[in-house]
Amino acid sequence: MNDLEKTLRFQTLARAGIEHQWDRFSYYRNLCVRKNLSRADLAAIVADGAYHRFPSVVSTAFKRSKGLIEDLSDLAVPGVFQVSSSTSGDPSYVYTNLEDRASVAGLYARTFASPASSTGIAFAPSLRILRNLSKKAAIMGKSAVLRMQLALEGGYARFPEMDVTLDIDLPKTLLNQALGRPAAIRKMAASAVASFIRNAHARGLTISLGGLTLLLRPYLEEFREGEFSLHDNAHIAFSGGGYSGAKGSIRGAKIDKPAFIARIASVFGIDSTFWSANIKDIYSFTETTAQIEGYWNQDLNDFLFRPSPECRVYIVDPESEIPLRSGRGLIKVVSPSLSGRPASANMSILEFDMAEIVSVSAEGWVESFTRVCRFEGPASRGTEGCAFKAAEIAGE
Repeated sequence: MNDLEKTLRFQTLARAGIEHQWDRFSYYRNLCVRKNLSRADLAAIVADGAYHRFPSVVSTAFKRSKGLIEDLSDLAVPGVFQVSSSTSGDPSYVYTNLEDRASVAGLYARTFASPASSTGIAFAPSLRILRNLSKKAAIMGKSAVLRMQLALEGGYARFPEMDVTLDIDLPKTLLNQALGRPAAIRKMAASAVASFIRNAHARGLTISLGGLTLLLRPYLEEFREGEFSLHDNAHIAFSGGGYSGAKGSIRGAKIDKPAFIARIASVFGIDSTFWSANIKDIYSFTETTAQIEGYWNQDLNDFLFRPSPECRVYIVDPESEIPLRSGRGLIKVVSPSLSGRPASANMSILEFDMAEIVSVSAEGWVESFTRVCRFEGPASRGTEGCAFKAAEIAGE
């Protein structure tokens, strides 16, 4: 598919999705009306390619504590709730039709692995753990699936052989259950991780190492410099952040990115010439299907993210939501449902993450950005002091 075909496909999906969202969600229709936008205006925005003009639902509106799940969800269609990892203890619930659920897993299969990789190891909990947690997250008579589970499903679909570093210790868990205690978790030993990597390397396989930064770091601390000599036969991919030292229930010290990348390179034996093609971060979040890859850039000393054709990204002023052409601002993502019928009002989302613009297209959307971090202003707690006030989020 060439660039023109990709643009036309995005435009078609965007129009179908935004019109469906207007028709189905009074919450979103009210957002538009307060900005004097009609259904016809939304169609004109698509025709002009001015997607930044779509009113955005703030990502925090999907938090369970907001009480807006029914307002933001079309529970009449077959689907599941995607659930965030909930570092704050207040997870997001985003209702997702089955086609988009499969799409998210497929995108993870694509983003976590390089085309050359034939095996992988995930520094993540097992599917058994994640499925159990997903069952507990069910709500309103609907099944739930943790976003991390979709990522792992994508990995298993991509690799003929793959392993994870955290699983349930069945014998201890059965004993604990008899005693009324919680499940026992087994962490893969560093020696077993090393054996997996060396075995793959000895067979001439290119290996993908992915998952959570906070679960990889303990292994890096156990391994010595030069432990492996993988060169360009290793591809590293992170997702879900965690650089702050927190991800879900996992806690640790804050990660210094440049030092962390240097340690990865020294342990796995990845020459600096390969960092920009073999070490990447994936910017994604539960509130949309978008997944944005960022490769390590030594000049920036950070990841350089480039949005895919499936979405449009804007860096906007926190107060006005006007797109910026330089500097730092909040991340706004427009990501249409592949079905054209989103099951949540999540086609245009304003994230409380900030980023720095590197380049912008002539049409105004961001072609590349860097230095992603959580927005630390007052809006990160209640959105007061921002254009998206608590009253606006609540649809009042």
